[in-house]
Amino acid sequence: MPRLISMITIIAVLAIGCGLVGGDVDKPTMTQAQALTRVEQLINGTVAALTPKPRLELDRPSLNLKKCLNPTDGGSEERVIVDRGYYLRDIPGEKIGEVARQIKEYWQRQRYSIEGISKNGLNLTAHSKPDDFLLALGRTGDDVLLLGVSSPCVWPNGTPKSS
Repeated sequence: MPRLISMITIIAVLAIGCGLVGGDVDKPTMTQAQALTRVEQLINGTVAALTPKPRLELDRPSLNLKKCLNPTDGGSEERVIVDRGYYLRDIPGEKIGEVARQIKEYWQRQRYSIEGISKNGLNLTAHSKPDDFLLALGRTGDDVLLLGVSSPCVWPNGTPKSS
């Protein structure tokens, strides 16, 4: 299926510089597994607010773990970012704009910080509060919406490696 750029790639690029909530970079974080649980929670919460209900199709690979390269918080590059994305299938073409609007409104009701939105409203990014996960919505070349979420930098096991 042709597409412009995988939204997951976009999310990962945006998230690479994300800092830890709380600003103390050598303190314990949630684990990689907890971050994945939160990613899924953010996706499922967003999708539950939509009409018509889309069918979720996992973007492959199903789970991306990326090193936290060049973190803006000055912390370790040994941390990882967890991200995952889903295509929102079975949305009629004439409803794509309406669904994107519903997503934006849901994120605003959750008090997520909306950080970017395209003129047509079909591409947007936000950060969850208070945990600073990056949420992104984009339209593929096939006029299908892709919803992705990335964690902030986390230690794989929740704690820094001992020196």
